[in-house]
Amino acid sequence: MRRLILASMLLGLATAGAAPAAWADGPVATASAAQASAPQPQAAAPPLPPQKAGAPQPGDLAQGPCGPERVKADGKLERAPHGEVEAGVGTHGYRHLAGEICQPIGQNGAVTVGVSESQIDWRRRR
Repeated sequence: MRRLILASMLLGLATAGAAPAAWADGPVATASAAQASAPQPQAAAPPLPPQKAGAPQPGDLAQGPCGPERVKADGKLERAPHGEVEAGVGTHGYRHLAGEICQPIGQNGAVTVGVSESQIDWRRRR
């Protein structure tokens, strides 16, 4: 143990002694001595894709209260519930279950319910 401490101290002293020599270097030239020229104009930027004019068409995606939703033929958003399910498994007692569902209400509202269960090491909790 003492040898390890002694070796780390010697290594620290050796690197500390080398650091001032690196800082003592003179200025370093990073550009050529030639005069810099003015910036040249570049090619025009590529055109943007055309935007759809008017109201969204059926089948398009629009941002709804529960995330992106399809637009129906009447111009309203779909009102189907969206959700996700998670599961986690592991060794020596790790478990994880979770679920979430979001139901749009009207055009601007939503109700969201989420449930989760976790258990890391059940043997230590006894």
